[in-house]
Amino acid sequence: MTHEYELERYAAYFRGWCQAFGEHESIHSEDTGICWLLREDQSGFILPPQLMKSLYREVLRKSDTPMLQLGPKGCHIGAFRYPLSGAADQQGIAAIKETLENSSDSCLFMTSHFTYGTGTRIFTLANKKPLSIIYKEIGRIRIQLD
Repeated sequence: MTHEYELERYAAYFRGWCQAFGEHESIHSEDTGICWLLREDQSGFILPPQLMKSLYREVLRKSDTPMLQLGPKGCHIGAFRYPLSGAADQQGIAAIKETLENSSDSCLFMTSHFTYGTGTRIFTLANKKPLSIIYKEIGRIRIQLD
């Protein structure tokens, strides 16, 4: 069954700034190299570094963002394609679905966490808006979950 959501996108006012993801459970997918971060009010993922910039270009640096599709076979948005497989990836997608279903005001923004290194950014989907002192609204994105 396919579910579609529309979220606000946020970007930091200054390059490199972001709020902390906070306390969470993490699941690392050995199959795909993705690290899923899970907590009650938000979900996120860290892609291998060489892929994160490609995803940034499709999601954060465009005014008209294409639909992000997440499903058992992969992640697709614009020219970005990444295969997903295994139990960890399925658990991550299920957590994102739960996050999005628990609020009508879900949003997307980048966070960080000291555990993963200074330059690492977490692609975060949350039930509440990020700190307005750090982030500005940059548009909307549609997300389709299979």
